[in-house]
This record gives sequence, structure tokens and C-alpha cells, in this order.
Amino acid sequence: MEVMMRCAVPDKPGSLAHLAGVISDAGGDIQAVEVVEHVVDADGSGRAIDDLVVVIDGEAGANLLDRVRDLPDIELVHAGPSRGHPGDAVTRIAVALEALLTGQTEPDRGGATLLGGQLRAHEARVVSRSQAPEPHGRRLVFDWGRDVLVVERDYRFADAERERADALVRLCQLVAGPGDAAVTPATSPPDHG
Repeated sequence: MEVMMRCAVPDKPGSLAHLAGVISDAGGDIQAVEVVEHVVDADGSGRAIDDLVVVIDGEAGANLLDRVRDLPDIELVHAGPSRGHPGDAVTRIAVALEALLTGQTEPDRGGATLLGGQLRAHEARVVSRSQAPEPHGRRLVFDWGRDVLVVERDYRFADAERERADALVRLCQLVAGPGDAAVTPATSPPDHG
């Protein structure tokens, strides 16, 4: 099976190599690594938030996750089914934008699909403003014309992902043409917990 693991790794030489060794020893094969963002902790030390796509035999998967959780300096933020490799992102953006430009998809569906896929969300939907849920660390809410676009997943959005999502929402609105209202950045407050 293919698993995506988001890990917070000390931003110092050898930390990612140590994690890779543990993954290999558990029977995992790393297919891709994406550095999502760098974070500076209150004590001045740094961490990298990395997404790793790992292929592992189904029975060995639980053992792998236990081994990673047991590492003292590395935090397993989230583990779940992979939704594609980081390099696939450019292709997904190009296909979605072409569908919007050619009218092969309606703007609401195209925007929700694009944002949901890019952010590895379990749900992306357009709802009326009156039905808009409150944003939080695992939920982004964007102005979307008369409505709002809601993107949710099981683990918090990194600041860098929020910034990318804001840019993609603005791009979708430009591609779709003049809307009923300007698009504004995600209303979710940063959540570092």
C-alpha cells in the first residue's frame, strides 16, 4: 500500500536520513519527499514539515507507524492513504485550469476539486454563506463569489499551504471570469497545535 506520512523533523543535518533509515528498516520504500514548510520553534530551533510517500506491505504498515511515533525528536503529524506524489501537483493544476478555461467544468466544481486535490483534503465543497462553518486549523474557508469554498482534512494546514491555497483561489476566480465578489484569503487563523 502507498501511505503519506507528514512528519515534523528537526531541521538539522542527518534528521531526515535517520527517519529514512527507520522507514527502510520497517520495510518501507520512500517514493517521494516534499518539504511543506520550515518552522522556527520558540526556543529558536527549527523543524521541517515533510510529507513522505511510502510504499509498504499492508501488514508492516502499523509497525512502521509505531516505529516513527517512538522516535524522540520526530513527530508523526498525520498518516493516511497517499493521494499522489508531490510532482503530480503541477499536472493536477494544469488539467484543472484547462477544464475551467474550456468550460469542461463549472467554476464551483472545478475550484473545489483543484483545491481539495492540491491540499490532500478529505472534503472540498462550495456552500452558501449562511451555511459556512467556522474555520480552524484543519478547515479553510474562502470567499467564493456569493458563497464560500470550504476545504477540510484530518490534520492542520501549514502556513505555506494556506498561502498556496489563497493564490490558487485567486487564480481560479481569474480563470472563471468576473464573479459576484472579490476573493479574499482564507479566513482560518494560523493554528500551530
